[in-house]
Amino acid sequence: PAGKPLRYHAGQYLLLERADGELSAFSIASAPHEQRVLELHILTRDPSTRALVEHIRQQRMVRIKAPLGDCGLPRLPQRPLVLIAAGTGLAQMQSLTQHCLHQGFELPMHLYWGVRQPDDFYRAPHWQDWQQQANLYLHQVVSDTPEWPGRQGMLCEAVCEDLTSLADYDIYLCGSPPMVYATLDALLAAGALVEQIHSDVFAYAP
Repeated sequence: PAGKPLRYHAGQYLLLERADGELSAFSIASAPHEQRVLELHILTRDPSTRALVEHIRQQRMVRIKAPLGDCGLPRLPQRPLVLIAAGTGLAQMQSLTQHCLHQGFELPMHLYWGVRQPDDFYRAPHWQDWQQQANLYLHQVVSDTPEWPGRQGMLCEAVCEDLTSLADYDIYLCGSPPMVYATLDALLAAGALVEQIHSDVFAYAP
């Protein structure tokens, strides 16, 4: 409603109503301190999503249901963070990262952003600012392009190569159900603790 900020925790998502009344889930990329600004990262590769964006542009109004999701941060974590995002899953990790930085979180944060091809990396609004943060470590990983000069492979492989004591971290995952569960298996095998791994996938695709 006009004049009222949406109350939500960093890392939660919303449902956005399409022209046909169906609801689609999108992570809230903004952080709670941004008040009434709600940022979404929407990949317009398929016709249905392009139609959704065009509908919003034409109507100049959209109906949402929010907030939803179990991966919010009602309070700052007590452990360092590992944030793992595939594609536009960066939206959820952006919210968590911005919130923690705004609240003065000083423990290490490792953000892993993975895509299939380098062109799938889009202009993350805060990436340059994040590079200046002493406790934030950024990693970009490409899985399907051998000529990519940067880091290649799967996200779970990169995390396990870098961090030897995964039980010391709270871990957040955002991506497709197959990606999340494959990453979960790899992290558990490498010593992560299941109760410290969080993803909305666990609720909507158990």
